[in-house]
Amino acid sequence: MRLLVDIGNTQVKYVFQQTDDESMFSDVVYLDYQPFLQALASKDFADVSELIVANVHANNVLVEIEAWASAQNIAFLQVQSQAKAFGVSSSYLQPESLGVDRWLAIIAAHQLYPQQNVLIIDAGTATTVDLLAANGQHLGGWIMPGVQTMFTGLLSNTQKIVAEPIHIANVSFGINSSQCLNHGVWAMTIGAIKEAIVQANKLLTVNKVLLTGGNSEQLADLINDDYELAPSLIFHGLSCFHAS
Repeated sequence: MRLLVDIGNTQVKYVFQQTDDESMFSDVVYLDYQPFLQALASKDFADVSELIVANVHANNVLVEIEAWASAQNIAFLQVQSQAKAFGVSSSYLQPESLGVDRWLAIIAAHQLYPQQNVLIIDAGTATTVDLLAANGQHLGGWIMPGVQTMFTGLLSNTQKIVAEPIHIANVSFGINSSQCLNHGVWAMTIGAIKEAIVQANKLLTVNKVLLTGGNSEQLADLINDDYELAPSLIFHGLSCFHAS
């Protein structure tokens, strides 16, 4: 059994993949860093024979995961961004500086939707946008603060705004500071996505808009454009790689 792990900016998410059916993943599990490291000792991970990891966090969590894999004699690979892989070419002049989570989502989009122009929206701690042409050429993208990052960032840089987080996506006009700030950051994100679609269609005809990341389902409820939810997108990218 393969374990595919995405070490994100705020959490770890992972899936199991049966080696005899590489198209099938378990449900995506989200855990904070320490609970995930503690969970590795449980029987749920006893049958893991291969571990593929993407990391955009500091290396301390990665080091502990690699040490666990070594102790259990599990084949291990940390995926890095490259200039080219699996029919995809990076737009970055320094390909290694493209976030590996974005790189994996691009690879996955090309594998899942070959010969289609795809716009990828990954909404988590950051909201990223990437445009992939049907021939596998990455055409660039955006990096923006995610919904929660915008909320906390504004509060930390102001003294007169007092607001509490609201965990339901809404873009209606608020009647108190909590509503105004919460609804405003969702509205900004929706506006950016709509503008991304406009800009992408200036370069080519977008065939598919993919939404992934922790905020994708809530965003989906607010977007009127055609889109497809892809919660396992990064794991499809990870599954292309093998440790041995």
